[in-house]
Amino acid sequence: MRKDLGDKMQFMPLPVLMLATYDQDGKANVMNAAWGGVYDYNQVYVSLSKHKTTDNLELKKAFTLSFATKKTEKISDYFGVVSGNKEDKIEKSGVHVTPSKYVDAPTIEEYPLTLECKVVDIQELLGETRVIGEVV
Repeated sequence: MRKDLGDKMQFMPLPVLMLATYDQDGKANVMNAAWGGVYDYNQVYVSLSKHKTTDNLELKKAFTLSFATKKTEKISDYFGVVSGNKEDKIEKSGVHVTPSKYVDAPTIEEYPLTLECKVVDIQELLGETRVIGEVV
């Protein structure tokens, strides 16, 4: 049975994305990003509110974007409910971090698919931060 959703954009299911960055001291940080997807041929976008990760993105101009799996469900949920300002999520979760081969950002070994991205644009509008990244 069809249902009219009105004028809201609906793409389901959305991927569960882990966005990882380094801070000013080179310390890895990761968050669960609920809104993101394909922007252009070799570009992705992520829509975020302003917090530690957006500061890191502006500073380093790089990030990795990993896709959660059933196997990483628990740590992915943890990365989404705990603030990186309150505790070291990388240390507490026990994940294994290595530097990206192509950009100044961490990769988390537990995630089998990771896009390594450089920031192309950061746009702020009405309390939202939209990050456009080029997959390198």
